[in-house]
Amino acid sequence: MSNDNGEHPSNTAKDPPAHLTVTLEPGSMSSSNQKTSAPRLPVLNPPGPNTNYLDWEMVVEAYFRHVKVKHVLDTSDIKLRKATWSDDNDLICATILQIIDPANNRYVRPFRTDGRGMWIALAEAHQDTSTGGKVYWIRKLLIARMEGDNIDSHIDTMAKYHERLNALVTPEKPLTPDDVHTAALLGSIPKDWVACVSNLMNQEGIKTATIVSALKNESIRRQSQGDIISVSSTATKPPAKSGNPNNPPKKKFCTMCNLDTHDLNSCHNTRRLIEEHKANRKKRYESKDQPAPSGKSSKPPARAGRTSTATLGASSHSNHNDSDTDYSGSEVEVTAGNAVASLSVSFNPKASGDANLDSGCSMSMTPHLHSIDNPKLDRTPVHLADHSVVESTHKGMSRLPIKGNTSVKTLVVPALHEPLLSIASLCDEDLTVVFTNNSSDIYAASKTQV
Repeated sequence: MSNDNGEHPSNTAKDPPAHLTVTLEPGSMSSSNQKTSAPRLPVLNPPGPNTNYLDWEMVVEAYFRHVKVKHVLDTSDIKLRKATWSDDNDLICATILQIIDPANNRYVRPFRTDGRGMWIALAEAHQDTSTGGKVYWIRKLLIARMEGDNIDSHIDTMAKYHERLNALVTPEKPLTPDDVHTAALLGSIPKDWVACVSNLMNQEGIKTATIVSALKNESIRRQSQGDIISVSSTATKPPAKSGNPNNPPKKKFCTMCNLDTHDLNSCHNTRRLIEEHKANRKKRYESKDQPAPSGKSSKPPARAGRTSTATLGASSHSNHNDSDTDYSGSEVEVTAGNAVASLSVSFNPKASGDANLDSGCSMSMTPHLHSIDNPKLDRTPVHLADHSVVESTHKGMSRLPIKGNTSVKTLVVPALHEPLLSIASLCDEDLTVVFTNNSSDIYAASKTQV
């Protein structure tokens, strides 16, 4: 809208005044036979939301009509031109160039000597007569909501929207229900769908049926694109290996490292611990075979001769301060204690190798499944001495290497290197372990004499 506040811009070179006094005198051949008065004409703002084209066009057209030069804007037919057409055309060109913002020069530059061309170019730059232009102002009218309590301001705003829309409606281009339908349709869909009809919005006279057809085509394209992506992703998957669906392949998981990149059989940490354990046992056995120096014992006093009988039960944990520990010791929910002695006979008739007596184990364990009677699947967590956690695979009964048919509950833990015989489990069976300098023996508690 035109600015009538009378304020003067600080820089007239950059900010032209809202109104400009123009003094023009028609030529001798002009249709106006008297000197033109000096009118105050509004300056046309750049195109955009703040354009004042409607007011500017009304004032300037009235001025051209007053000075009898408007016939230049009405027709382009050379046969209908008046004798004063050339002078009147120059007057219009000079006037327009003085009363427009410099931002409008790019629209009129191709029509430097054509007053009618300048007039039409400015109208097209400020008035969007395309389908999108009509839809824009229809939506502004439909979705506008009053803010605050100032009803007068809201009425003025709605009137401006109506004025802008009404300027786009002509007898040749009337406003139809089809335009309202298009505006409502485009306002109801997501923004990413509007892009597919943006080219149609830049054209004039587009029907709603054309908009609907474009939206349906976009829907088909998106569905087909999704199918192509789905087929491509399916084709890249390797074919499933044939096998029994009821027995899927087990996933690799190392209970020592808590990783699923390998299993316990290929674990380097497990291999290193086993090798270190074997080396320590070998050194211990070699030191036992060497003769002790005169006057000195090669074994700690607490184990060499001070205690010859181990009473089973709570007192089995009395040797916590012993430094000679068995690294393969393990536990169920409790840290493994010391392996106080090694049996000189096998763990039971089916097993191979020696079994360690462990005062810290709450249950006997063995890595050999074949040494267990009536094994059942079991997954009991077992905490090793190095603070790692492994799981048992089976649970059953193992026979003790003594006379009779005495058995103890035993877990099968493949991660162990050698069997562990829990002193606590022997206590439950009313047994006693007698230690000597070279070995240890298991007896029934009722028959033991120390």
